[in-house]
Amino acid sequence: MSGCDCFRGLVLTLGITFGACHVSARANPPASPGSSAPQGRAAKDGPEIVTVAQSTAAFTRRSEGDSIELAEGRLLLVSMEFSGDGSDFAKTRFVAHESADLGRTWGEHRVVATTDPGDMNVYSPNLIRGRDGSILLAFMRQHRAGALTNHVWKSTDEGRTFVPFATLTPRSDLALCNGTIKRLASGRLLLPANPPAPGRPAETGPYAAAMLYSDDDARTWQVSPARIELPMRGAMEPHVEQAADGRVLMVLRSQTGRVQLCESKDDGETWSSPRALELQAPESCPDIVRIPGTDHLLIVWNNSYDPKFRSHFGKRSPLSLALSTDHGQTWRHVADVETDPRRAFSNPGLRFTRAGHGLLNYWTCEYLPDWAMQDVIDLRFARLDKGWLTRLAGPR
Repeated sequence: MSGCDCFRGLVLTLGITFGACHVSARANPPASPGSSAPQGRAAKDGPEIVTVAQSTAAFTRRSEGDSIELAEGRLLLVSMEFSGDGSDFAKTRFVAHESADLGRTWGEHRVVATTDPGDMNVYSPNLIRGRDGSILLAFMRQHRAGALTNHVWKSTDEGRTFVPFATLTPRSDLALCNGTIKRLASGRLLLPANPPAPGRPAETGPYAAAMLYSDDDARTWQVSPARIELPMRGAMEPHVEQAADGRVLMVLRSQTGRVQLCESKDDGETWSSPRALELQAPESCPDIVRIPGTDHLLIVWNNSYDPKFRSHFGKRSPLSLALSTDHGQTWRHVADVETDPRRAFSNPGLRFTRAGHGLLNYWTCEYLPDWAMQDVIDLRFARLDKGWLTRLAGPR
């Protein structure tokens, strides 16, 4: 599993200290249609979390998105809304939300893209600035399981409208994940992909990680011949970031019980074999980012592992942060963003504002009594204050 008409915000202000976690929650009155509920100031020592979009009867699942800061300082978040049963194979649409207060409230809900007639769905929004100042939206249209076409749309009006710009990998099996596109120091765009392992079916896997890259600002794309594989269900949902020393690092979802990482020394064309990090992990999607203005790297992931758990080799809780101050060689757990053991938190996408504040979106659902996950899913957003992020990198 990797979310309209009215938003009601449930806001949690988290106070997080090293080695301990203090959580306080407050439910706000229902918001007016089209915006999330207002909330108080963020705690000075932790993120502020808001539910951007709650599950409704019409859209059971409201999830997977990506965010970007607009020219005047507003935030744009493009996410998915699933109708029907909310499964990965349900009909979807992309919707936009905007915030004028760094994510504390959200409004201006509007439809960006819908499922084409005859297709299964539209999936995995990715946002990034073009070199010309435009906003690029990369995504996939799934025609059926194992047959999809990846697209890039372009906005020249700060995300109010998008128009088709490029079509890449038509009718391929190069599936995308949300919030993964990155620009390297060379200017190259990297867009990780997740096809089945060579010779294996797209419906069941196992899966491999691959890389799409563009050197002309998303107009044309190449596919790296490298395929990164892992045991069991394979290498899934790759996310990438460039370290300060120039290497590109990739983290992977897997069933191995650890976050897996591999690296590239040629801007994503070839990759090392994966190595298991010291971070335990269920089968869930990690993200990797570099904190702006520093050499420090963060991984956002689920800090748990239990091979006997009902699904996914452990709970997708807590949602945690790990820090590396040596270009990804070693990692340590430094904070938890969400800790409710009755809920799953998944598919994180972390971006940054020009001022260095973190913009983290992810989805959440409540576990059923038998600990199965359900497709009744809400979209959440956490603002990670620059000062708090700086303190995370302080002495142990």
